[in-house]
Amino acid sequence: MTPSRGSTDATGPVIALTGATGFLGSHIADVLLARGYQVRASVRATSSLRWLEGKAIATVQADLTDPAACRAFLDGTAGLIHCAGVVSAPSEELYQVGNVSSTGCLLEAAADAWTGADRRPTFVLISSLAAHGPADLEHPARETDPCRPITAYGRSKLAAEALLTEGDWPYRTVTLRPPALYGPRDREFLPLVKMATRGWTGILGRKMSGLSLVDGRDAAAAAVRLLESPSTSGPYFVDDGRRGYDWPALAAALGTMAGRRIRTLRVPLGLLKFASLLAGPGRAARSPILNPDRIRDLEVPGWVCDGNRLVKDTGFAPRFDAATGLADVLAFYRKENWL
Repeated sequence: MTPSRGSTDATGPVIALTGATGFLGSHIADVLLARGYQVRASVRATSSLRWLEGKAIATVQADLTDPAACRAFLDGTAGLIHCAGVVSAPSEELYQVGNVSSTGCLLEAAADAWTGADRRPTFVLISSLAAHGPADLEHPARETDPCRPITAYGRSKLAAEALLTEGDWPYRTVTLRPPALYGPRDREFLPLVKMATRGWTGILGRKMSGLSLVDGRDAAAAAVRLLESPSTSGPYFVDDGRRGYDWPALAAALGTMAGRRIRTLRVPLGLLKFASLLAGPGRAARSPILNPDRIRDLEVPGWVCDGNRLVKDTGFAPRFDAATGLADVLAFYRKENWL
């Protein structure tokens, strides 16, 4: 671990945050700062600090698979939101290292670092709906449902969750399972928004009929709510209150965003699979469309979850539905000249 950079004038407890340089993690950092916490963020030497610049955040270069580095990173903190992880990889082993090994290392380090803490610390894991597996509009995923992940990514996230629930940790553990994320700072929705501004959207495959969406700013607020809610434990889904969108509803939201009628183009999954093979394992793994795990995601009836338990247990209320959130995304893309 290398020394911290940055400082903070906040006087609240210090919260450790991994993945702070990414899309969701940077929004979590913003919510923590707004709530008066001091933020200590782990970063890699190659991380871009763009979304953290000018903010009172202490950054620490730490290897999250190194026990000593994790122990030093957590020393003096009152909690951790573990947002870092691997979302695209060419092998199951790399998902396991990036999502399971790092979680285990941080759990063990927290047990050591938080011994004798004045108040009971909290370990919040950012997982994914992928850990549960597919669910359609008629039967959205709920926390009491059995988990049946279908991708290497989902299996690694479920394995990371199991480390929290099966361990006898001397602190509180809780997990957030977001569905598909979008919002300002996110690039994965950029192709979809570009198409919509030209009057088009695409349906990939024929089986999937619906999905849940949540703005990254709402997911960040949900993560901090779990940190602050002492009675919560186990997994929680988060959604935008709509319990999922079918394709006409999503097209309508894109049309509201773009201010024009949206036509729908259906793309056969066979074409994507062929393109993935042509791209090769390395390039396909880095692609948000051609990654084999992402293609498997499209071969199911839906990715829909019910966030009612989170609302009931924490009072969380989403601020953005797809239309309002995507309007902010479009404005952000234009400001950044990404379109």
